[in-house]
Amino acid sequence: MRSAPDPRSPGWIAIEWVASLALAGVFLAAAFPKIAEPAKFALAIYQYGILPDALVNLAAIYLPWLEITCAAALAVLPAARRGALVLLAGLLVVFTLALAFTFLRGQPVPCGCFGGDGESPSTWMALLRNLGLLALAALGLRATR
Repeated sequence: MRSAPDPRSPGWIAIEWVASLALAGVFLAAAFPKIAEPAKFALAIYQYGILPDALVNLAAIYLPWLEITCAAALAVLPAARRGALVLLAGLLVVFTLALAFTFLRGQPVPCGCFGGDGESPSTWMALLRNLGLLALAALGLRATR
């Protein structure tokens, strides 16, 4: 059975598609350094102090693969796009809250956003970047309702 044509303007459809692809690109770029050096990423996660020690290594190993899976779904699996956007938006909320938590504690830690080592401490720019990425996720979700 054919679906009804999309009543939205082609301009909005293009904007929403570009937002989803940009989000996919950012998460792909963030995942590969974490996979390459999981110990450094685990250290970055540990320094946030928000996960029990027993979960730090699991998060460091599986989180980048979840990011890659969701990014791939955004780019090439239209049927899974909404689920991927929901998962990535959820991750962004958690990451943003973790960054905010470090500011409230006054304890700067490496962001860990694009790997673990050699990054400067998390800054307001990282927080603003995450809010921008959440906006991209919202645009993508608008397209999948």
